[in-house]
Amino acid sequence: MTQTKFRVAIVSLGFNESRRGGGIGGLVCAAALSKASDIEVHIYEAARQFGEIGAGIGMYPRVWKADAPEGLDFHETKDAGVFRSFHRAELQQAILKSIPPACKMHLIKRLVSFDEPENLEYPVTLTFEDGTTAACDLLIGADGIKSVVRASLFRKWAEEAAEGKQDVAETLLKHVDPVWTGVLAYRCVIPRERLEAQAPNHRVFQMPLVRVVTYCVSKGRLVNAVFMFTRPELEGSKCDGPTVASVSKEEVLDRFQGLEKDVVDLLHCIDNPMRWAIHALNPLPSFVSKRVVLLGDAAHAMTPNQGSGAGQAIEDAYVLSSMLTHQLCTKATIPDVLSIYDCIRRPLANMVLENSRSIGILWDFNLPGFTDEDVMARGEDGKYQPNMDILKQMGRKADELQEWIWKKPAQAERNQAIEMLESLPALAS
Repeated sequence: MTQTKFRVAIVSLGFNESRRGGGIGGLVCAAALSKASDIEVHIYEAARQFGEIGAGIGMYPRVWKADAPEGLDFHETKDAGVFRSFHRAELQQAILKSIPPACKMHLIKRLVSFDEPENLEYPVTLTFEDGTTAACDLLIGADGIKSVVRASLFRKWAEEAAEGKQDVAETLLKHVDPVWTGVLAYRCVIPRERLEAQAPNHRVFQMPLVRVVTYCVSKGRLVNAVFMFTRPELEGSKCDGPTVASVSKEEVLDRFQGLEKDVVDLLHCIDNPMRWAIHALNPLPSFVSKRVVLLGDAAHAMTPNQGSGAGQAIEDAYVLSSMLTHQLCTKATIPDVLSIYDCIRRPLANMVLENSRSIGILWDFNLPGFTDEDVMARGEDGKYQPNMDILKQMGRKADELQEWIWKKPAQAERNQAIEMLESLPALAS
C-alpha cells in the first residue's frame, strides 16, 4: 500500500446555498489530485447533493450589442480558438464520473471556521456547522463567491494588521465580502425547437448576441440566454433582496422592451427565468497562506462579460494540482507550492477579473472615450447617427482586453510553475 504524503480537504459550496453543490473548479482539482495514489483527498460539500442549475457555460464567447430595434454590426472579435459551450450540469456530471472512489465525498458539511497552526507538524482543523471537525495538511477553499475560507483568512490577517496598521486592516476587510456590480442578469435555458418555431433563422444558431448573451448548449438542444440590465451608478452599493431569485416572464419582458427582433424572439420563448444580482470581488492581494489556498470564485469571482469564470477556476485547478502531484511536493514543501501558485495564478486571474469588468463597461457605453456621447454624432440634418469609427475602435478595444485568451496558454503557466518548483534551492540540492 502506498504511503500517504499528505491529506487535502477541498471545501466546496455550490449554487444557492445548500440546495445544489459541486463547483467546477473544486471538482476538477479533486479529479486531478485523486489520480495520485499518495494523496488523500476529501471533498466537504455544503449541499445535500451534487447538482447544477440548468444553465450554459462557455469558453471565449463573442458578444454583440443590442440597444435599438435594428441591430448594427460593427466588429467581429478576433478568433480566440474554438468556442466551446456546455450545459453546466452535464459538465459537472462528466467531471464527477472521473473522480475515483478513493476521493471521499462528504455532503451536508458547511464550513464555519478553520484553525491553521503555525507549526507545520500540526494539522489544519476544520469545524462544520453540525459541530463535527476534520483535519488536513492542505485546505483548498473552492467555496464560491461567498467563500467562508476567504472570509476567515482575511479577517485573520486584518486582526493581525490592526495591532499597528489600522488602514491596512480596513483594506483587508474589504475583501471579505463580494460587491454588487450594479448588474441584474436574467438567465434561462430555451428548448431549441421553441425558438426555431418562433424564428427559424435566428442568428443565435450561428453566433451569439450582445448584452443579451446567447449560445447553444447540450449538443444544440438548448439555447442558453442571459439578459443583462445595468445600473452603473449602483456599482459597489448593497443589493436589496436575494442574490438569486425566480421571477416572472413579464418582469423580463418589461425590462427589455423595444430591442431588436432577434432579442424579442428570444424573450417570447423564455420560461421560468431567474434573476441574478451579479457580484464580483475586488482583486485580492493574496490567494494563499502557508497551508490554505483559494481557488475559482473564492479567489477571483468576476463578472460574466468574458465568459471566463469557470475557465479560470479550471486553470487554477490545473496549475495547483500539477504541482501538488509533483514528486517534490511533500507536506513540508506545501507552503512553497502555494507561494508559486500565488505568484503564477494571481496576476493573470486578477487581470481577467478587471478586464471582464472593463468589457462590461465598454459594451454599456460607459468606458471613457466610448460613451453614448462619443458613439452618437449629430448629422447636418440634426439627427443622431452612430459613429462607425468609434464603434470600430470599441471592437478593437474589446480585442485588446481579451488578448490574454490567445497570448499565453494555460500549459505555459503550468510549465512555469513546475520549473519554479524544481528550481527551489532547498529542493534542488
